[in-house]
Amino acid sequence: MNPLRLYLFRHGQTDYNQQQIMQGGGIDSDLNEAGQQQARAFFEYYKETPFVACYSSGLRRTRQTLKPWAEVGLRPVPLLELNELCWGVLEGKQRDPQVNQLLSHAIQTWSGGDTHYAVRGGESPEQVWARLAPRMDYLLQQHTQGNVLICTHGRTLRILLCQLLGYGLPQMQLFAHTNTGLNILRRSGDRFIPELINDTAHLS
Repeated sequence: MNPLRLYLFRHGQTDYNQQQIMQGGGIDSDLNEAGQQQARAFFEYYKETPFVACYSSGLRRTRQTLKPWAEVGLRPVPLLELNELCWGVLEGKQRDPQVNQLLSHAIQTWSGGDTHYAVRGGESPEQVWARLAPRMDYLLQQHTQGNVLICTHGRTLRILLCQLLGYGLPQMQLFAHTNTGLNILRRSGDRFIPELINDTAHLS
């Protein structure tokens, strides 16, 4: 029997990424040219992998990253629960010293164990996991074996990896995320085992 493998990866580059502007769940940006090239490279590298299902967030940058998969008949299903954490007042702001200070405070607070903390107007990691957990439970009931492709966002990926691998939300900073960086988790009994973390072999 082919075990369940989750192929969790981040969307391709946007102008916001390139210009170091905060995105989050409230910014519905498009891929730039580099992001489209990353999406195509990811597809060409993995197109022979047999996937049983494919999911995106509800935001354009993930749906556009998965667009090439239509060529092999794999239609992504958009799920709003996979959207990025909302960064509240930081969204759309350039990463200047003031924004970096607020961002660092949030990350330090989460790493210190207070994962209920949210930037003003934004979401906490606990709130993101509260929307993610029921959807992931449902997907794991629907897909008990085979490869499932999921395109989401940097902070959402960190939350998923921490929770699925049993590290807990305060450990989010353990996981780096690159545009189209791939994480493969294999299900073994009631736990997941990492096979790849933030892999970018397709970009080389």
